[in-house]
Amino acid sequence: SCPSTWSRGGDQGSVELTWLERFEQPPLSALVEEALVNNYSLAQEQARLYQAEQAVIITRANRFPTLDVSINGSRRGSEDALGANTTSQSFDAAVDGRWDADLWGRLNKQQQAAQLELEAQRAGLQVAERNLAAQAAGAFFNVMQAKQLLAVARRRLEISDESRDIVASGYRQGLNSALDLYLARNQVERDQAGLAQQEQTYTEAVADLQLALARYPDGRMEIDGELPVINDPLPAGLPSELLTRRPDIQEAWLNLLAADADLASSHKARFPSLSLVGSTGITSLEFSDLLDSDNSFWSLAGGITQPLFNAGRLRALEDQAAARVQLVEQQYLQLVYRAFADVENAISRATSLQQRYESFLDAETNSRAALELALEQYQRGLVSYTTVLESQRQAFDAESTVVQLRNQLLQNRISLYLSLGGEFSTGY
Repeated sequence: SCPSTWSRGGDQGSVELTWLERFEQPPLSALVEEALVNNYSLAQEQARLYQAEQAVIITRANRFPTLDVSINGSRRGSEDALGANTTSQSFDAAVDGRWDADLWGRLNKQQQAAQLELEAQRAGLQVAERNLAAQAAGAFFNVMQAKQLLAVARRRLEISDESRDIVASGYRQGLNSALDLYLARNQVERDQAGLAQQEQTYTEAVADLQLALARYPDGRMEIDGELPVINDPLPAGLPSELLTRRPDIQEAWLNLLAADADLASSHKARFPSLSLVGSTGITSLEFSDLLDSDNSFWSLAGGITQPLFNAGRLRALEDQAAARVQLVEQQYLQLVYRAFADVENAISRATSLQQRYESFLDAETNSRAALELALEQYQRGLVSYTTVLESQRQAFDAESTVVQLRNQLLQNRISLYLSLGGEFSTGY
C-alpha cells in the first residue's frame, strides 16, 4: 500500500508533463531533440522493439496452418541378367500442410506473452527516451556550471596577480615582508593550477554532452548563457498516481504479466497435443508433363501426442517459468518502492538545497565585502597578509559554491521530474 500524500512535503497539484519547457532554454530543447535522433543507446532500444514486434508475428504464425510446396525428381539406372542397362526417372510435385490445434490454449498463451513483452519494450523505449532527455539536460547544465566556474577561476587568478603586484611593490619599498611576497606568489601558482584543472573539467563536461548527442567528443562546443534559477514549487501529485505515470513501473508490470503467461504456456505443454497433417500432389515420368499428369495423390492424417517420458524436462521448464514469475514479481515490488523513495528523496533534497543556496548567497555577499575590507586594511598595515588570503579564499569559495548549488538545484529538479514520470516535448 502507498500513503495518500508524500511524507516529506510536495505540492499535490497536477504533475507538469512538459518539464523540459520549464527551464526556458531553447538550445536545450534542440539538443535533446538531436540526442533522440542520433543517440546510440536509444537506437539499440529501437532495435529491441523491432525484435519484440517480430516475436509477436512468429508466435501468432504458430497458431495457423503451414503449407510447403516441394518439387522432386529422381533418376535410377539398373542392369538386368543379360547385361542390358535400363534407366528410369520420375518427378513429383506436392503441397504439404500441417496444423497444430491449440486445444488447451498453449499457443495462445505464447502469443499473449510475446504481445505483453512487446508492450513492455515500448514502455522501455519511453524510459530510455526520458532518461536520455534527462541525461542531455543534466550534461547541458554541467557545461554551464563548468563555464561559470572557469570564469570564477580566471577572476580568482586576476585578483591573485593584483595582490601579488601590490605586495611586491610594498616589498620593494620596504613596507612588506619577504614572507608576504612568498605567500602572494604561492597563491598565484595555486590559482594557475586551479585554472588549468577547471579548463580540463570544462572540456570533459562538453565531451559528455557531445557523447549524449552522438557527436565526436572533441570537447569543443559553445554553450552560452548562465544557469537559470527556478523558484516556483513543483507539483508532485499523489503517490498512487506514480504507478500509472512512470513507464519503468509499467514496463515491470507488463514483464510480470508476460512471465505469468509463459508459466501458463509451460504448464499446458505437458498436456496432449493434436496435429493434422495433409499432403496432395502429382507424379510424372517427364518433368515437362508434370503439370498435365493425371497421376495425383493425397493423404490426410491426424494424431494426438501425449508427453510420456522426457526425463523431467517439461516439469523443469514449468518450474523454471514459475521461478521467473517470482523473480519478476519481486523486481516489480522493489522498483515500486524504489520509485517512492526517489520522489521522497528528491522532494526533501530540493528543500535542503534551497536553504543552502540562500545561505551561500548571503555568504557570497559578505565574503566579497570582507575581501575588499581586508585588502584595504592590509595596505594600511592593520592586518596581516594571511587575513587577505583567507578572505580571498572564502570569497571565491562562496562564489563557486553558489554556482554549484544552482546546478544541483537544476539537477535535482530534473531527477524529480524523472522520478514523477513527467514527460517532455521537443517537437521530436
